[in-house]
Amino acid sequence: MSAGSCQVYGSVYGEDVNSYPKYTGSPLLLFLADLCLFFRNILYLPCIFLPLAPWASGSLDELYPSLANIFDICLHCVLFVLQLVFLLSLPLFIWLPFNVYVLYITIALALNTLICYTLNRGIPADGLRSTEDDFSRRWNRHEDEYWIFLNGICVGRNWLQSNIDRISRTFHRPVVGVHNKTAGVIFDIIQCLIQRSLLYATSDVRDCYVLVRRALYRPEVKKVVLILHSQGGIEGGMILDWLLDEVPQDLIRQLEIYTFGCLANHFNNPYRDTASCKAAMRYVRTGEITGNIHNRSILHIEHYANKRDFACRFGVLNFDHSKPQDRRENRFMGKVLVSPASGHQLNQHYLDTMFPLDPTNRFTREPREGDFMDTDVTVSRHDRPEEDRPVTILDAAGLLDAGTGELDGTSPTSVLSGSAQNMKVGLNMKLKMHQLSRLWLYRNGGRPVA
Repeated sequence: MSAGSCQVYGSVYGEDVNSYPKYTGSPLLLFLADLCLFFRNILYLPCIFLPLAPWASGSLDELYPSLANIFDICLHCVLFVLQLVFLLSLPLFIWLPFNVYVLYITIALALNTLICYTLNRGIPADGLRSTEDDFSRRWNRHEDEYWIFLNGICVGRNWLQSNIDRISRTFHRPVVGVHNKTAGVIFDIIQCLIQRSLLYATSDVRDCYVLVRRALYRPEVKKVVLILHSQGGIEGGMILDWLLDEVPQDLIRQLEIYTFGCLANHFNNPYRDTASCKAAMRYVRTGEITGNIHNRSILHIEHYANKRDFACRFGVLNFDHSKPQDRRENRFMGKVLVSPASGHQLNQHYLDTMFPLDPTNRFTREPREGDFMDTDVTVSRHDRPEEDRPVTILDAAGLLDAGTGELDGTSPTSVLSGSAQNMKVGLNMKLKMHQLSRLWLYRNGGRPVA
């Protein structure tokens, strides 16, 4: 990866009573806008699966040629052909007698359901657990943490198990996987369009909400980490909305959210009080800090995106910084760490490139030259205020705590060097991507300072 090819977009500052979230608009207009966005990025659809190699995590990678993976891929190919033929045939067979037409639809959907049952079966009602072995039993126990994963499109039991096992090995924590059942790639994409425009909550949204809520209310749990991938980002956004409606503020501040290839069209994170909101608005206009400008309900939200991933272009990268008149209308909160790469598979295209394992596949190795986490960070101009004032990478990445001068989970001296410590160097400040990633601090059983 070339230096400066990666970017960080900071979270949105301030609020505006005249800026209304786009996702609260007409469902029909939202659906039509999503269709236009889909066709505008349709040439990136193959990038969901490309590149096909390498397979740095071996059999844990989705496209690795293991028997289980080949079986799943074959079933998805069959589903793709059946669904494409079915949808194209619907207008052609409209002339058939009504009863015959309904029977045809019923048989086609029943066959689709049967094939999907083969992919989805075997998931416990309370979620799938990451694999435990002699090595994982020697990890440091983090009894005060609870890690949950919600998967994206086209994931059956086999790939869900691979996902949570890869996450578990990366961060040395047990992980509970909530299964967002696949209906085949075409039907999954249609479901995404419906969920985004109608805020339609499927059963896995409700199951994951219950799991997160219960974890937050457990007295021994002090931190709940929710990891979302792909369509799981849409569902996670809805879960967050429900939690903000009901859970007390002191409990919801224990929640941290990290997404990969997020397909959501919004991510809410309101200020806790009016004073913080006003301070943030003043900071945007003048650069003057008069209060806690980061005092939002959720302390830490990070989105990881591949620039050539169709899902990111359809989701986080469109709604985060492709702004209308005011970026706040998109309500996509959290900082975004962007790689120029392609690919949408969680293990193969995200974790293998952003959180690579060592040759033993047991530890996350340190960044090497050319790795995503080793690249220099470019400040996005979308994060600069309209007025001309000094802006630092820390400012743009949303890392600087106005009240304490601390960084997001690290101390300033561990990140800054030389003249950069005065916080005024701005665009010339030299920072690596891993120094801006809070999730990176959890690798190999580590914990952020705060």
